[in-house]
Amino acid sequence: GRTPIREALKRLEAEKLVTVSPRRGIFVADVTLTDLRHIEEVRLELDPLCVRLAVQRITPWQIEELRRLLGEYEACQGCYSEHELLNLDRRFHALLREASHNDLLEAECKMLFNLSLRIWYLFVDQLTADNLVEDAFVDIAEAIQAKDATRADRAMRRHILQFGESVKRFI
Repeated sequence: GRTPIREALKRLEAEKLVTVSPRRGIFVADVTLTDLRHIEEVRLELDPLCVRLAVQRITPWQIEELRRLLGEYEACQGCYSEHELLNLDRRFHALLREASHNDLLEAECKMLFNLSLRIWYLFVDQLTADNLVEDAFVDIAEAIQAKDATRADRAMRRHILQFGESVKRFI
């Protein structure tokens, strides 16, 4: 029926992935430098909060998963494609959101990450592995394992700012 499709389109509109124009149709939302700046401004506050909470609340199972992701990254530096690195980054951020043990924060960070991911996919073919992941990934994981919230916060901010700088070169 139409109801599931209508609800899905409403959700995409709420997440700012599509725009609805009455009597014209539904269109994929444009991406602008202003969008990138706005996403970056909010992520610079919420993602570091998420990682600071993760330092306090991460479970032993989540620490093991973090170590596994870190090992996966370190074992194959230089052999990942840009798409594989984006997938690893997505899994890393999902784990950090989950480790915050704050459902509201997790939902907001996920929505913002998806908007960021949409921007990445516009430019992924022009980016190199150096644009996608830097030492901040390792720093964040090590800081969480060491229970160092300040270091984790700084590394997350650096990671987010690097994302913005990489993309700004192409917009």
